[in-house]
Order: sequence, then C-alpha cells, then structure tokens
Amino acid sequence: MRRIFTENGASNSPAELLTRSPGYLLSVPCESIDLYMFQQLAEQGRAELIRRRWESATRSLREALALWRGPMLSDLAEMGIDWPELRATQSARLAAFEDCVEAELAIGRHHELANELEAAFAAEPARERLCGHLMLALYRCGRQPDALMVYQRTRTALLAEFGLDPGRELQQLERAILNHDPSLALPAPAAPSLSRAIPEAVADVREEPVRATPRVTAAGAARTLSERKWISVLMVQACFGTPRDAEDPEYVDDALKDLAAAITEGVKIFGGVVHARVGSVWWVLFGAGRTREDDPERAVRAALALRERFSPRPSASPTTGSHPVVHSAVATGEVICTYGDRAEAYPVDVVGPVLETCARLLVRVPPGSVQVCADTGRVTRHAFDFSEENEPSEKQRATAPAAVTDTSALTPFVGRRAELNSLQRLLESIRIRNQPHLVTLLGEPGIGKSRLVTELMIADSKAPEAVRWLIGRVPPYGRNITLGALADIVKSCAGIRDFDPAALAERQLAAAVREVCGSSDRADWIISRLRPVIGLGETDHFRNPRHGHNPAESFTAWRTFMEEIAARQPLAVVLEDLHLADDALLDFVGDLTDDVGSVPLLVIATSRPELLQTRPLWGGGKRNATTLTLDPLPTDSLALLLESLAQRHCPEKRADRNRPQAARRCGPEDGEAYGGPALISRIGGNPLFADEYVRMLAGPAPPTGRVPSVEGSFLDTTGHGGPAGQLHPLPQPVYTVIAARLDNLPPAEREVLRDAAVLSGTVWARAVAALGERDEAEVLACLERLERMEFLRRVRDGSATDDVTYEFRHVLVRDVAYAQLTRSARGTKHLRAAAWMERLSPAHEELRAYHSAEASGLSAADGRTIAGVVERRPEPLTQPV
Repeated sequence: MRRIFTENGASNSPAELLTRSPGYLLSVPCESIDLYMFQQLAEQGRAELIRRRWESATRSLREALALWRGPMLSDLAEMGIDWPELRATQSARLAAFEDCVEAELAIGRHHELANELEAAFAAEPARERLCGHLMLALYRCGRQPDALMVYQRTRTALLAEFGLDPGRELQQLERAILNHDPSLALPAPAAPSLSRAIPEAVADVREEPVRATPRVTAAGAARTLSERKWISVLMVQACFGTPRDAEDPEYVDDALKDLAAAITEGVKIFGGVVHARVGSVWWVLFGAGRTREDDPERAVRAALALRERFSPRPSASPTTGSHPVVHSAVATGEVICTYGDRAEAYPVDVVGPVLETCARLLVRVPPGSVQVCADTGRVTRHAFDFSEENEPSEKQRATAPAAVTDTSALTPFVGRRAELNSLQRLLESIRIRNQPHLVTLLGEPGIGKSRLVTELMIADSKAPEAVRWLIGRVPPYGRNITLGALADIVKSCAGIRDFDPAALAERQLAAAVREVCGSSDRADWIISRLRPVIGLGETDHFRNPRHGHNPAESFTAWRTFMEEIAARQPLAVVLEDLHLADDALLDFVGDLTDDVGSVPLLVIATSRPELLQTRPLWGGGKRNATTLTLDPLPTDSLALLLESLAQRHCPEKRADRNRPQAARRCGPEDGEAYGGPALISRIGGNPLFADEYVRMLAGPAPPTGRVPSVEGSFLDTTGHGGPAGQLHPLPQPVYTVIAARLDNLPPAEREVLRDAAVLSGTVWARAVAALGERDEAEVLACLERLERMEFLRRVRDGSATDDVTYEFRHVLVRDVAYAQLTRSARGTKHLRAAAWMERLSPAHEELRAYHSAEASGLSAADGRTIAGVVERRPEPLTQPV
C-alpha cells in the first residue's frame, strides 16, 4: 500500500500509513478530509446565519455544499450496507442546504432558488422545513397556486408515511399565503427560522416581529410598482349543510383545508389565482398578474366548474357531517395593482371598487348558485346564457359547421382579395397534385385571419368539387390543450356534440371511423386510440405513457383517420390559434404534411406572431409549406369597411360628413364621422377594432374623460389624449386585446413603453431614460427590442438633439400603455418630461408647456374626481397624433 501511495505521487502527502495492531492505520490531517471541512464550514455558516449576516452565511454554506460530489460511499450503499453514519451525514447535508436557502431567501434570491428547491423537495417531500422554504420562494415568484400545492404534497406524504399533519409553523405559513399576508414579502434582517415566514397576525409568539419592506435599488429607491388593470374577481364562499357542521370547529377546519386545495387547483386550470381567504370566503383574481382577452369568461367558467364539483348532496352520516356547498359571484372592473418588486409576476395588493361590488353581489347569491355583475354578463353573452338573476349556464355548443350557411353576421370582406386568391390557388393545387400542404396565416389579433378562412370556405362551396372542411381550435386554458383542437375535428367528423352522453359518443365515433376505414382490426385500433382524444376513457396517458399505450399512437391514429378521409374527398383542416399550442401539438402539426401520404389535404393554421418567438423556423425549408402574413388593411379598404359597418350597426347614422355630433365623438379633427381620418388612424387597419369602434359610436355617448367598454362600463384614461389634448373613447374589447399584448412583454420593455407613451408623439431615448430614471444604454436596448416587436418604429428627427427617436406604430398601443399608469405616476413623469425638454430648442417650448400643464393638472386632481382633471386642459398643440 505504501508503494501504491508512492507510485501515485502521494509520497509528499501528509497522509501516513501506520502499523497499528491488529493491522494498519491511515492517518490523514483533518483539513484534508472533505467531511471534516464540510462540518466546519456548515457550522461557520450557521453561526453567520444566527448573526443575520446573510451574505457571509451564504458563502460559507455554498462552499460547504460544493464539497459534495455525489452520495457518500455510494459503492457501499449499492451493496446494501446501511450504516447509521451514512444517514446522519446525509441529514447534515440537507440541513446545511436548508440553512443556505434560508440565507439566500433573506437577500431576495427566490427566483434563482426555485428550480433547485423544487428538485430537492421532489426527493424529500416530507421534510417540513424544506417545504416551507419552497413555498415561500414560489410565493415570492408570483406562483401562489404552486406554493399551496407544495403544502398539500407534504401533508399527503406525512399522512401516508406517519399518520401526522404538518407542524404548526407550516400550517401558519399556508394560511399566510392564502391571505397574501404582507409579512411574506422580502423581510428585513431577522433571526433565521421558518417562523420568519409566518405573518404576525397568526403567529402565537414572536420575539421580534418581521415587517414587510420593499426591495431597494442600488440608488436606494423603492422598486415597488403600481398600475391600473382591468380584472375579473371571483368570490367563493363555502356553506355547511347543517348547524352542527358549522358549529364544530374541527370539522370546519378540516373541510376548509380540503376545500382550499380543491379551489386553488380548480381555478388554476382557468388561469385564476387565489388572492386571499377570509374564513370561508376565497377571493380569486383573473387578469391581475397578466391580462387575457377572455378573463371574464375564464372567471365564469371557473365558478361553474366549482359549482359542479361542490353541488348540493344528500347529508352524510352524523359522524362524517355533510358535504360543504359553495356559492359564487363574479364581477369585472378596474383596479390598482401594486407589486412588491417590479420583476414580480403577481401583485401583493389589489384595490378597486370592483372588489366591493363582488362582495355585495355574493351576499345575494343562494347556496349552490353563481351570479355575475352586469358588466361581466355583457362581455360573456357569446359564451353563456343568463337567467333574469344573471345566473350563467353553458351554451350548448354543437359541432363545428361544415359550411357557412349564414353570411349576414359576418364582417364585410374587404382588402384581402390577393390573400384569398393565394389560398384558392393552393386549394386547387392539392386537388391537382394530390399532395398535402400546410398554410400558416400569421397576424395580430383581430386582423382577419378567421374571416379570410371563412371567405375561402364560401368561395369553395361554389366549386364543382367542394372540399370537406373540418375546424378545430386550440383551447387557451384547461387540461386538454394538446388534444383540444384535434378533438374538435374528430367530433365534427363523427357528429358528436359536447353534451352527448358517453355511450352515444362512443357509437358515433365507431361509426365514423368504420365508414372510412371499414370493419377491420385497423379500424378498431384507430377507434381505441381516438377515444382518449375526445375524452372517452383514460386521458392521463398523454402525461404518463404507462396508462395503456403511448401518446404518440393517438397522434398517429388521428393522422391516419384524416388521411383516409382525404383519400375519399379533398380535405381542408383548419387549426385556429396555433400560437396557444404546446410543444407536442406544434411538433405534430409541423410534421403533419410530411408524414401523410399522397392525398389532397390542406392544413390551414391561424396564429399570432408569437408563434415565431417559440418556433422561429416554423415552416422553413419544407417543400409543402407556405406562410402568409396579414398586414393591416390599407386606408381605402378601411374606409369602405367603416362605411359598411355603419350601415349595419346604425342605419339611421350612416357615415355623414355633415354630422358634427358623430364627429365630436371621434375627436375635433374627425369631420367625416365614421369615416374620419383620425378614427381611421386610430383603428390602424384592424377590422376587429373598426367593428368595435362603430358599435361604440352607434351607442350612447360616453361621459367626458371616461373610456367605455361594452355597453357602458368604463375604463379611465383621464389626463391623456395625445398632444391635441383630447380624449378618445376606447372600446373595452380593443383595450383588452392590446393590454394582453402589453402584458406579454418583459417587465423592462413594458415599463419603457409606458414611459414612451407619456411623451405621446416623438419618443426620444434620452427622454424615456429621464422619465424612468434608468440607464440610457438599458433604455436604448429596450427601445430596439420594442421596435423589433413592432410596437415602435424609428424616425428621423433633426430638430431636437442627436438622440435616437421613435414613434408608436399604433396610437391605440400608446393610449392603452398610458392608461395603465396611475394618475400620480402620470403627473410625476409629465413633470420629468417638462424638465428634460428645457434643454431642447425654443421650437419645442409648446411641448414643454404641455407636459408642465399636464403635471400640474394631474397633481391638483389626484384624489379628486376625474372630472377635475378633464376640465383642466392645455391649449391644443400642432404636433400630429
């Protein structure tokens, strides 16, 4: 052994091989043993932790953990040797890791820790301290539902393995997360303990209460952020069937714990987040973290799903109590969202009258029912039927139409003749060549992708050999995103409706497949693989292939089914909203035309440009693939569209160049009513925006200084109307489409865009940096990215400085970005803009005066009614909108 040491260069090592009875002893200094050094560094780090020296503790503990390069004595463990020392050392390693995490959480590294903590928790779900750290990290990352699910996993593991509930501190942490307690924000330096994450309101004993403090920048400025948002609020209250149930605190506590997990998981499917819980009442918000175009619909669907899950049942036995029943209310309106940190995804505080509206509505809702406010009902009537009490019920959705039979409700088709001709040639090509082809239609929301496909269907219905059309839409939420669009198409083929019983759907599926594939083993195989696609039988095998068969087999069965249909008759498959698809569906659709045989199959996928952010090479290099991008309508086509829409929505108010009232509705420069140049400029060539504006202008005039949404609910844009000093009404569907697009931006780009909106016309990079007190290089990089994302465009402006200048591509994007700022933020930024513009030439004095007047007016009106701001307007400027 000494020879081996010598041959391997260990002759100068402090390690010695000594002869000791009854054998040999390897003598090694302690500083050369990793385990000893780990113990020393871990103790040192723990001592720093107790002294609240977070950075020093983190360095020592990370150095200790770096000494581990895998399980200790793994070769012996694999042989079945289980020494107590091995378990003790592994436990010491986990304890050091938990200490390190506690120190790093104290200095705000929750984003960096989340993935590492999730991996560690997966291996040790019953370790309570580790669970508490992960819950706190996820909560601070804006992932409240995930934090609560972690608690439930630990509770389940403890019950299964030891028959125990989680400890008191972990239970208090769960309640704190449910209530969004402020003390869960980044704390001031405090003694290390899991109890530091417990709110003072629910902790029994606290030597030194922890107060929530905002994170601070290097300059010392608080990084909190407040913004105006349009959200939907769902309030859910649990009711207990008998007085005995409600009087037993243990039963109520157990029932509410189970209910909390079910509600959190239930609303998460629809994109909702539990913001707070008070007793047996839950506040769920939709759109607070990120605006979506269908937030009101999501909230109503979540309420209906909870009603179905907790519908009234017969009372259970006296020993078990009765099943709790929920009743819900949904309200939609504007709020102020405050974020503890600008990078946070979810606000720590939400304030607005819509919360009170929802609370008052809930009082009138009987157990087992759902009611919505008038605004929510108006914007969701396309999806639900409502009773006189505004109680919603699902509309019965039939299968997708195979042909367009009623064209009276369609938006007039203008300005897309070239794109229609291109699609008609491709449709004819698949007939002649007998080859499949993939067409991707790209365009912003409302630009007319679906309308173009509909016009193609109408034109094809007049051809001698009509194509069979099948349409599916990728769902924006739910458990079936991968299969939703494919399921729509299979149901359409088989004539299956969503409300058909399972037995009937089974028979219709079998008949449809055997009609094209015959009665064979192959047909039976296709049927068995298509059953989970349409929700018959087990569907979890798409997440776990051990359930019966591989998920790829269902994709193969669907493709084979479509191929057999196309072999009998030319087939066009339309997949709407492909940008919402997950990777599995995108991979399948991208390879679809390569994998099918020589059949006349046209696959048309409609998508927003976001698809190219996740798949920049989509369709590239494929022989049978075409991508068409729909640009905004040209001015003459848009004017024609407005004329047609005016005749449809308001025949008695047709576009009339001599109607000053209608002109005033669009702004002082709109001398041509619905076809005025300012209105055309605001619409920006978007047919959806045109339709919504005409609907709004045909209705009652909005009060001054308020922006109407659908049929009379309002959004506030007081204080900004562009350099002309005028307010422009904004339909809420238009607002939500644009707001959803803005919320998809990274935080830095979104804030820079809002600062640019304050400047209104010409956007100088240095001015934007001054408004947000940011580094100029950072602002320039953000502006360049916003230009690539087509929010801004670069312009030449030699009248000011040598600064880089931009302007908004779409005036509505500017207005929505400005509307999201609070009045106090607008006033502050206008004041900074005026100060920055003092350096410009005298030619810009009028613009500087405008910003000074806006700052003064907003400051005077802050805390007063909006009318006080509207009455205070500067003189109009000559700068164009």
